[in-house]
Amino acid sequence: MSKARRILASSVAAAAIAGTALTGLLVTPAQAAEMSSDSDCTEKVTVGNSRYKGDIFHSYAKLAQGTDNHVGIFYTTKVVVEAPGPGSRSQARTAATLTKCGPVHKMYVKTTQAGRDSAADHAYRKLRGKPFDTHANKNKVNGDHELNGAELVWRAYRSVDVDLDRDGGTDVHADDIKNDSSTVIYNTRR
Repeated sequence: MSKARRILASSVAAAAIAGTALTGLLVTPAQAAEMSSDSDCTEKVTVGNSRYKGDIFHSYAKLAQGTDNHVGIFYTTKVVVEAPGPGSRSQARTAATLTKCGPVHKMYVKTTQAGRDSAADHAYRKLRGKPFDTHANKNKVNGDHELNGAELVWRAYRSVDVDLDRDGGTDVHADDIKNDSSTVIYNTRR
């Protein structure tokens, strides 16, 4: 094998390894387009870092089935775990480059920091890589083999015995989490 071919082969192998290492921190343009229609979104804002691990962000989102808004959980103050939308899997994303339709609210959950840390760890270790759950009307009772954003955050906090569903029932939505008495908004980006 010529020297040029060896260099090319090693470059391709290095790129494949680097791409694998970044899986879950990036989203392809095709996935971004499938996330939501957001056709009435006039301006996207950067989610940005959180104060603490286990914090939650809430953003506007208009899905094909209607407005349902969106939430994600901070695994660290700089990395979010979310279920972006149909056609993609739940994943970790860099908060400093993640943009959503505003306003974006950041909030903490009224529990111990150890509880918030455990919920974030559960989201990162157990809830990433799942297909998107399009059955939002029963997302609390249909298991965690598929997840939407609210279900992911709700399940992360249920793992530490905190129920972030404002109105109960068989489903949980982003606004249920935002308006739950256990969440406190500390920052809004417009």
